[in-house]
Amino acid sequence: MRKTIVSLCASLILLLPSGCALSGSSMMERSNYGVDEVAQFKPTEPQEWKLANGLTVVYLKDDELPLVRGKLFIRGGALWGPDSPRGVVGAMGDQMRQGGAGVRSADALDLELEELSASVSSSFSAEFGGVSFSCLSGDIDRVFELFSDVALRPRFEGDRLSLWKGQALESIRRRKDNPETVASIAFTQLIYGESPYGRVTVERDIAGISRDLIVGLHQKFVRPDGAILVVTGSIDRSHVEELAEKYFGAWSARGSMLPPPPPVPVEPKPGIYFIELPFAQASVQMGQLGVPRLTPDYPAIDIFNEIFGMSGFGSRLMQRVRTQLGLTYGVYGGISPGVVRGVNMVFLQTKAQSVAPAITESLKVLAGMQTALPRGDEMAEKKTALANSYILNFDSTDDIAGRHAYLQLLNYPSDYDQTYLSKIQEVSPEAVEGVAQKRWNPEKFVIVVVGNDQAYRSLEQSLKDPAVWPYKFDLNKLRFESSIVMQ
Repeated sequence: MRKTIVSLCASLILLLPSGCALSGSSMMERSNYGVDEVAQFKPTEPQEWKLANGLTVVYLKDDELPLVRGKLFIRGGALWGPDSPRGVVGAMGDQMRQGGAGVRSADALDLELEELSASVSSSFSAEFGGVSFSCLSGDIDRVFELFSDVALRPRFEGDRLSLWKGQALESIRRRKDNPETVASIAFTQLIYGESPYGRVTVERDIAGISRDLIVGLHQKFVRPDGAILVVTGSIDRSHVEELAEKYFGAWSARGSMLPPPPPVPVEPKPGIYFIELPFAQASVQMGQLGVPRLTPDYPAIDIFNEIFGMSGFGSRLMQRVRTQLGLTYGVYGGISPGVVRGVNMVFLQTKAQSVAPAITESLKVLAGMQTALPRGDEMAEKKTALANSYILNFDSTDDIAGRHAYLQLLNYPSDYDQTYLSKIQEVSPEAVEGVAQKRWNPEKFVIVVVGNDQAYRSLEQSLKDPAVWPYKFDLNKLRFESSIVMQ
């Protein structure tokens, strides 16, 4: 019966509009919003308070369905992890939930959550980690206890860690099967070098991950200082206050925050880097180091991305390189800001004999944005598209409260959401052209090509013809195993 109720609630979530998120406006109508309606949109503000140990609690009530959901956001991640073994922070994040917690073994925890038709999950990424839960509102007391045990008292059982290590090794061995994965790994390593941003986990790292190391990392990262607990759904604030204090109130603050994120130490070496693997089509990932988050021109960057290559078939890259010339199966690109330095990137897939033309035509699209203002209709269309997609960030109470926490976690300005729409509307064509001119330099490009011998020979021949390839890049061959190695 319990599973039936949960399944029904899940179905209703898909069918019903989120009233509290949009003040009664149906999501079905959102794609038809006009500029004035979007400009008048005001995101709902969740309630927020702090515990004595510094833990921030974010709460938003929603009685539409008898469900409660929550997530504990924790500052810190792989960027602050050890140089070796790589991947250990991700292992810790996975095993917080999978390895048992509190007085319950891993099997007992699985069984109890299954009986409750509830879920608890955990993970850590580059900048932060988190533990989340979802349950029926009538089970919140029991599930919140399990949730807190996973966050604060994980057991890290050895057999579950061994299972994770076996799965991780198999995943590493399968990297060669996916050309996009190979291109992405190679591009990341070439762009970021030996810095933490370029780390790629290999087989010897998995062998070096131990329970003792994971326990030490849990003690380092899992702290209330700067952490944010989000709770949404059919539950009163007084009940959330009671649960938060009962299960997290005694969590001891450390009194210190993590140091700043590590720098990106060197500029990558421009060039073409070819990885020969037996794929029928070639995959290309190319670009350069980019900007940190929230540079002053971030609204213009967003509009540039939409026009250039991030809006699917409506982008210039797709219209020119695929639709008009038929050179690619798919192409996209844009500026992706990062914690210290992000990347400017273009990705495409093409026939082996079309590698050079596909690359050069993509660069011509970029050159066109550097030498001419975007059209007025493009500006209007992309501003409307960005504004409408922006509202999707507030689709539900979960989205609203989670976004509130996420922006705090990554140190966005407190008025970011309140000012975003107006800043987008203020962007001029000159500002977008300025992004293309100031933020992109093809002479600094790292170009990774993954393909077969035919693709290599075709590219090698094209480089000899200035009419086809006007750029001066060295052609280098790489060998790919579980990471890239220069030959």
